[in-house]
Amino acid sequence: MASLRVFVIVLLFANLLALSLWKGWLGGELHHGEPERLSNQLNPEGIRLVGEEPRPPVRRAPVPVAPPPAVESKIEEAPAQETVAPQACVIFSGLSADQARELSARIAKAGSGFKLTEGRGEAPSSWWVHVPSQGSKDAADKKAAELRKLGVSDLFVMQEAGPSQFAISLGLYKNEAAASRQLEALKEKGVRGVQVLARGGGASRLEVRGPSDTLATVVSDLSERLRGVNRLECTP
Repeated sequence: MASLRVFVIVLLFANLLALSLWKGWLGGELHHGEPERLSNQLNPEGIRLVGEEPRPPVRRAPVPVAPPPAVESKIEEAPAQETVAPQACVIFSGLSADQARELSARIAKAGSGFKLTEGRGEAPSSWWVHVPSQGSKDAADKKAAELRKLGVSDLFVMQEAGPSQFAISLGLYKNEAAASRQLEALKEKGVRGVQVLARGGGASRLEVRGPSDTLATVVSDLSERLRGVNRLECTP
């Protein structure tokens, strides 16, 4: 019986000790369950469940960026440059008074881009009234027949080779005044295309400088009137 009593007393003390420890009477902290135990752990946010795979980071599709608006470049065209005709120089020698006057008038009418220099030789020995060369004997004979119908009988066709071949001579005079009177008389009869040419040293000489294209046009327009006139190129 004594041993049983000792056992009961020891058991009672053991229960009291356990109760004191559970209640914290001996200075220990009381733990009331799992939530309190979790709060006392260090770095609770670092707890990771075993078997849980980390989620890959979400990749967002790049937002398309609109290209900058194209800037229209305007290329200014250079103004077209006007083509300037080269300068030319021509000397006309052996001109009659009428030819010199007509050529001078045409050059003056062509524009201000021309420079005209006129000269004259010694006093002419005679003045020749004539119709310029017709180019062939048949054409000269035909022209002579027309003149005869107009009442012109004093004439003959030039046969000598040269610039005056197939021209129709209407008289040779010792002074310009007499030749001019004959010219006016022929015009009154209806004769056209008659010229007076100073012969000897008194022929006119014209030196013309200006744009080559315009000068060529003037000469071409007067080709019939300048038949038999000498033309020489000179330095512009």
